[in-house]
Amino acid sequence: MAARKSTPPPVADEQPTPEPAPPAKADRPAGEPQERTAVEAVYVDALQREREGYTRYSRKDRAADVEAELRRLGAPFERAVPQPRETA
Repeated sequence: MAARKSTPPPVADEQPTPEPAPPAKADRPAGEPQERTAVEAVYVDALQREREGYTRYSRKDRAADVEAELRRLGAPFERAVPQPRETA
């Protein structure tokens, strides 16, 4: 008696399930900056805070790695830090 295969052979008239198409890129010229998703914005903010900490404690080698990632993302190196409110 022959061993039975675990999956049956495909039926001839069945079509394979097509792969989902990759998401379409925005129709903007390459020079214009793309809007960031919420996840990317949080990631950029975290990288900027990380870079601030490395520069504060003179870890220039690690700050350079973070700057390279920020450059790859097309993000500014400096974070927008709110100015303290003046009180009377």
